[in-house]
Amino acid sequence: MRALVLAALVLVLAGCFTLPLRPGVTLLDRGDALLEHGDYVSAMAAYDEFLKKYPDDRLAGSVQARRDTASAIRAARDEIARLRSDLLLRESEMTRLRQEIDRLRADLETIKQTDLRLERKR
Repeated sequence: MRALVLAALVLVLAGCFTLPLRPGVTLLDRGDALLEHGDYVSAMAAYDEFLKKYPDDRLAGSVQARRDTASAIRAARDEIARLRSDLLLRESEMTRLRQEIDRLRADLETIKQTDLRLERKR
């Protein structure tokens, strides 16, 4: 009976302790976690490390696709940031141009009023 309890305890404890089944799983899991948290540069580095250490692994194609996805997301986010910056510059320019239009309209109105006064004096 004691041996049976001991064996059951060993099995329970063994079930709680997991080792990666394959080499590189830790790298892959780390890359996936980094990707999930939006750290695309670090995720790409983890995937690159996996591909460097295990280029012939059966998961290499999947890891390359994940790396490409992280790279594409990073590039898209960089482009979005660039476009936002460009948009802010253009909005600033539009504000300046609207102010210039308002000033020119006021000047035009002044010229019209001056022209009307000169017409009346003749």
